[in-house]
Amino acid sequence: MHSGFELRKGTTTIGIKTPQGVVLAADKRATAGYIVANRHVAKIVRISDYCAATVAGTVGEAFNLVEILRAETEIYRVKHDSRLKVKGIANLASSVIHSRKFYMLPVQLIIGGYDDEPNLFMIDFFGSLSREDYVATGSGSQAALGAAQDMMIQNLTLDKAAEVAARSISSAISWDTATGEGIDLVVADRNGVKFFSNEEIAELLSKREVNA
Repeated sequence: MHSGFELRKGTTTIGIKTPQGVVLAADKRATAGYIVANRHVAKIVRISDYCAATVAGTVGEAFNLVEILRAETEIYRVKHDSRLKVKGIANLASSVIHSRKFYMLPVQLIIGGYDDEPNLFMIDFFGSLSREDYVATGSGSQAALGAAQDMMIQNLTLDKAAEVAARSISSAISWDTATGEGIDLVVADRNGVKFFSNEEIAELLSKREVNA
């Protein structure tokens, strides 16, 4: 029997790549069936100082996987005196999930970071890996992607991508009952991984009226 923690589900997350870096955003609600199990789940996690990931699916399994990625990334750095590429981190996540395919690891990841350039990858429940320009996961993913596509422009700047990501999760919160409790937002660029404050996210969302 699974514990209540293992049954907690995390949704919705989105990632957007620009020439300057990668933006990741997520809501904070975890559900267990029809119950709100947690209102303060951090679904964006730092893997290294240049790479982060969003998690959707079973919360306990997702965080166990993230700990594996953190450990292996640090081991690689120590052994090789260099950073494991973002693609290498994504390949590792894919391999771990794929190795457990016979009972399926109920986890979806979006991995984004900046090594020599911005990189964004999505790994599904079966370990399939795809390189993306923008992607969303979780029960509110269609609402998030629909909002994002309406706001996408050519030559999207990192600042504009952060606004698009925040507003996309806000749209998912409005339309998906499993999504809610606020927004987390992270940018990964040549300066590293930066987590936005609640005040900075509120400022991004306030641009809706200005840009309307």
